[in-house]
Amino acid sequence: MRIDQILPAFTGGDAISNYAVELRKFFQNWGYHSEIFVPAANYNAGIDQVCRPLSEHSRLSSSEDIIIYHFSIGDITADYFPKADGIKIIIYHNITPAHYFAIVKPEMAIALKQGRQKLLELASVTDLALGVSEYNRKELEAAGFRRTGVIPLTINWSGMDGEPDRDLINKYRGKGEIILFVGRVVPNKKIEDLLKAFYHFKLIKPKASLVLLGNYRDTPDYYEFLQRIIQELDLKDVIFTGHTTHDELLAYYKLASVYLCLSEHEGFCLPLMEAMQFGIPVMAYAAAAVPDTMAGSGVLVKEKNYPAIAEMAALICDNPEFRQKIIKGQYRRLDEFRSFPLEEKLKEMLSPWINQG
Repeated sequence: MRIDQILPAFTGGDAISNYAVELRKFFQNWGYHSEIFVPAANYNAGIDQVCRPLSEHSRLSSSEDIIIYHFSIGDITADYFPKADGIKIIIYHNITPAHYFAIVKPEMAIALKQGRQKLLELASVTDLALGVSEYNRKELEAAGFRRTGVIPLTINWSGMDGEPDRDLINKYRGKGEIILFVGRVVPNKKIEDLLKAFYHFKLIKPKASLVLLGNYRDTPDYYEFLQRIIQELDLKDVIFTGHTTHDELLAYYKLASVYLCLSEHEGFCLPLMEAMQFGIPVMAYAAAAVPDTMAGSGVLVKEKNYPAIAEMAALICDNPEFRQKIIKGQYRRLDEFRSFPLEEKLKEMLSPWINQG
């Protein structure tokens, strides 16, 4: 018997890719053949030690096997999944609502809309649908999936190991507070709201910097829109890092005074947990899956009152006792997350179809 996984693409270091690798270890430890398949268009020599082309799956699978589809956007894998042999399981990582991209990247909006439609179509052929958050599970339920559950992401904590870039540490240390955000510069992340909050923060902390760590080249129109806001507000010290090395990522996490997320759509939001791991007080807007991920820790922002957000961030910077109280609560959340019996829970959810002996 096989338990295989299919992904639209595999990228080393990507949260979904790391998750698939971790799940495969579980399945192999249980005694099953288990491989990861990706479409030929996204298959290259760099992943051939980890994945196989999707075209090879059909000749290996049978009706008794399990196929797990990591669903995050409609593509060729979504077309293959209903036709494949075996027990069909979806792990849903969520799809950004199309309206966020309608103006700045219409082709992406079309793909996202098609993905939402495909999700509805897959409900009738799927035996089990799992969300990586309760928010995602509720979306699956609303889409018509009969049997649903929650199976959280795994985090490769070793990916946070290493030495931070010393040049960056030396450049910024002692030169003012740093507000950090990690993620792609895309409309649903509401970078414009970060800029507005930072404008008010600069009135309190004139030497502060806002570091936006993530790729901005895929959405040039949105990036230009953000640049206009920066000019209109006459904002200084806003840094778009673009691609960073691992050492640079570690340095920015080490330097950050506050992690601020005002995104309006997240299926899980892994950087929140990464920031907690580094002992950075986290402030995050209470949208989509963020309250599930925070689980009562950090500071949950319920209203986008920019002066109030700035004042709270400044209080965190200036009040050591308050800061440590937040960090302590975040470490409790991390302990809860780490202690979640993921392998046991997954085995329980797959129990109708696997040998428990």
